[in-house]
Amino acid sequence: MRTAPLTLSLALILATAALVAQQGAPPAPAVAAAPQAPKAPPASAVISPSGLHSAWPSDDARSVWSAVRKTSSSPWETPARLLTIRGTVRNLVFSPDGSKLAFENPRAMETGRGRGAGTPPNPLDTWAFIVVFDIRKRTIAYVDPQFGIDSAPVWSADGREISFLRKFGEMPPTKLTKPVPEVRAWTPPGPMPGDDFSLASALAIPFVYAPVPSGDRRSLAYVAREGTTRNIYYLRLGAPARRIATFGGDDGHELNALAVSKTGGAVAFVRGDTSNPTSLPDPPAAEVWIVNTRAGMPIRLGPGLAPRFSEDDSRLEWTSAGTRYTATLTWSGSNFLSAGKAEAHPATQPPPVELRGVRSPDGKKIANRAQTGVSIYDVASKASWAVPNSAGAEVALLWSPDSRYVAFRKTATGLSGSGGINGYRYNGAPVASDPFSVWVIDVAKSTSTEVFKAPKGMGSVQSGPMFWSDDHRLAFPWEGDGWQHYYSVPAQGGEPTLMTRGDGDVEFVEQSLDRKHLILTTNIGDLGRRHIWVVDFSGGTIAMVRQGASSQWSPVELADGRLAYLEASHSMPPTVMIRERDGSTSAVGLPRQAANSPASRFVEPMLVDYPALDGKTAFGQLFVPARPSGCGIIFAHGGIRRQMLPGFHYMDAYTHLYELNQYLVSRGCVVLSVEYRSSIMRGYAFRHAPGWGHAGASEMLDVAGGAKYLMARADVDEARGIGIHGLSWGGYITAQALGRYPELFSVGFDMAGVHTSGDAAGVPHSVMPYLDYWKAPILLAQGDDDRNVVFTEGIKLTRELLKRPNVNLVQRVFPNETHDIYLTFENMVTIYQEGADFLLATVGRR
Repeated sequence: MRTAPLTLSLALILATAALVAQQGAPPAPAVAAAPQAPKAPPASAVISPSGLHSAWPSDDARSVWSAVRKTSSSPWETPARLLTIRGTVRNLVFSPDGSKLAFENPRAMETGRGRGAGTPPNPLDTWAFIVVFDIRKRTIAYVDPQFGIDSAPVWSADGREISFLRKFGEMPPTKLTKPVPEVRAWTPPGPMPGDDFSLASALAIPFVYAPVPSGDRRSLAYVAREGTTRNIYYLRLGAPARRIATFGGDDGHELNALAVSKTGGAVAFVRGDTSNPTSLPDPPAAEVWIVNTRAGMPIRLGPGLAPRFSEDDSRLEWTSAGTRYTATLTWSGSNFLSAGKAEAHPATQPPPVELRGVRSPDGKKIANRAQTGVSIYDVASKASWAVPNSAGAEVALLWSPDSRYVAFRKTATGLSGSGGINGYRYNGAPVASDPFSVWVIDVAKSTSTEVFKAPKGMGSVQSGPMFWSDDHRLAFPWEGDGWQHYYSVPAQGGEPTLMTRGDGDVEFVEQSLDRKHLILTTNIGDLGRRHIWVVDFSGGTIAMVRQGASSQWSPVELADGRLAYLEASHSMPPTVMIRERDGSTSAVGLPRQAANSPASRFVEPMLVDYPALDGKTAFGQLFVPARPSGCGIIFAHGGIRRQMLPGFHYMDAYTHLYELNQYLVSRGCVVLSVEYRSSIMRGYAFRHAPGWGHAGASEMLDVAGGAKYLMARADVDEARGIGIHGLSWGGYITAQALGRYPELFSVGFDMAGVHTSGDAAGVPHSVMPYLDYWKAPILLAQGDDDRNVVFTEGIKLTRELLKRPNVNLVQRVFPNETHDIYLTFENMVTIYQEGADFLLATVGRR
């Protein structure tokens, strides 16, 4: 009686596809290379209990095909593809009513994520889920996904449960029975009894990404994530900001790569990528869109990346699978009207070797790195000549604005010391016996001059962008005094001039449009925050954007001396600001916070220092609740090259973790966010701390010292121990804390942690040698499409902890989610809430 809807569903899929083709709609998102459509079910196809439906894996085992028939003796109708999935499909089983399919979904570490091309997966680096596909609803759900290998699904007689086998490593399999999962509408949870605010409301606070200017520098566009929606906002100077595109549905498709037309009439962008956090049966791809900034709906142009407008705004260009595409744009004045059909342009022959270098601003010459140095090619005469004394130049060459000079950096040689994360012993900070040097080529004279030579020792190994001023001064980075500063020298050489004075590091830098200044993001003079400086090449500070305890970042130079940037504080989320020529500032006003936003109730973290276990000074941000409950929690950031701020962060994941910390504070916890040694923005010596990472885990001295610092406070109950949580390298630190310092840490929440980075036996400073000391409960979470930390890191730790029954291990796996577990708001709220509750169950007793 329930087979007719299935037949109708398959017929509807086919009819809809035909209708889309007839209407000339944009092509469907690209999926994994689909095999040729079969003409009939193979002999290996499984048949539904009614005998009217069949299903089978594709030849490459990445898709499921199906065919239906009207009666058990009728011929099969044309097959249709039901789904394509990451991993493979095996052991298909129809539900008793034929409305669903269950199957095994084996997965393995993919090429490029810790496994080289052509290398078969290690059986210990594989995992498998049990998948349920609802044929009528076309939804994919996973049965209790964990870090093991699930197999042999069997439906219960009523179709409400599934039994299967679960195996971890060499341990014997266990038979489990779980409810059949359903894909249902989700509502963010509200506050719990006694809560000041819900965690979901904190995570829904808008996060604004860096603004992008128009060609005439009179317009801005920027993306904001706001709970379950992602929006694009647009501002024309002199007019209020407006929302020009919105994408709801919490489908996990991010918006990025914004490009604004010259006069601001249109914004192009990319939506999504191959990430599929909602497990769509048709895997998504990155798509290029365009939208009129005055009015109109966004228009999808097709799969692709990196859109950009032509100089005259007549075309939009992008790439897809190595092919260049263009669409002709129609305008009425500065008002965008429409985009033509995407046209593919065949690949052209690569230019001759001499034309593949860096072209001069006037277009007359090309600089190339030759085997023995730098060569200059004259486009008109086709003459090429080598410049003497330039052997060892870096690949990147930099022309002066008037095409008179070419600057390059000779890389350091005779390196010793790595201080690296992948070495298993610390052999010193990186230094060179032949330090880096900066050279300038006078093109007309065909001579090269060494304008700066770093001395041996600290700062002898250097990288980073260089910049030419309009009056022939060259700016370059160097940390010879222990801080990442910028210096400048004339093209002819001379004593270097310090452009950025004071203790602190330059983090991001770009050049002003008139090439007279550098615009920097730095913590000079305020080590715990970020501020924007404008400096000239002679070492003078032109302007500083600094307002109280807030931080500023992502500066964008606008017309008429204006500057746009993002600003945030402990209670103000990232907000687009406009600074006028006279120094006055104002917020653009969008997006607005929701009426129930808890940001105004966030506590202001204090910048603190305290003694590490070895007596050195450690740093952090301390969150103290108004009503402490005795709970103490450490937060460890990832990176490793990161620094947290005493407020909302410029990286989305760290803003969300800041919001999680504020929620824990609202529940009465004192939270210490640790700036452990080897983090950025505290100078050369701190960043290259002896024995950090897998070379010694010396950063744990700061983390354990932080736990003792919390325990010594009157508002923390020492008897409860300290909770700890972190993402990525913060997960590494969380696991280390529970294994190495069981007397201090009583519970952990580890998201996507680094646990081995290789065979456990080969990493002495991973957590693996300390597992026998581990006794605290741990919530281990990871997305299995993690592109930063291979999923097998969670698999290996899980297998080892399961051998130790005294450890309470809770696993939470998110199929098809990426590293930060935040592509969908539902996933982020779910894991953050579970993590918070897990920590509070041990250290948050009231």
